[in-house]
Amino acid sequence: MTWLVGRTLRSVEKIDYSWCFVLDDGSSIATESPWRLVAAKGIVVTSEDDGHPFGLLAPVNAVDRVTNTVGHNPINRFELREGTGDLVLHFAGDASIEFLNLSCGYEGWRTVHGQQEVICMGGGRLATVTQ
Repeated sequence: MTWLVGRTLRSVEKIDYSWCFVLDDGSSIATESPWRLVAAKGIVVTSEDDGHPFGLLAPVNAVDRVTNTVGHNPINRFELREGTGDLVLHFAGDASIEFLNLSCGYEGWRTVHGQQEVICMGGGRLATVTQ
């Protein structure tokens, strides 16, 4: 998955229960599992926060928080956490998006890059499919 390094985030979209993160080359990361955006000061937003008012003037808009925090900063590096399959994208500017796998049975996230799809299986295993 070295293709992630150097990519920038083009868009983030929530469709029903799915989140889709599209990169500048058209590659994507999709998930129905929780994710979070972390910066130097702590958690900026999570998928669970989207739409909650939390006593603010307007409900939290996770898409806006991600795009405003990450901007056009490229991915410096990524990590795949052994044993969990969590995927972490580290962006220039000290922000990271963590795609969390929270199940021993359900898929956590999946990437599509060209003809290759990588799927985080339940329990943290990875499966690669080439079309």
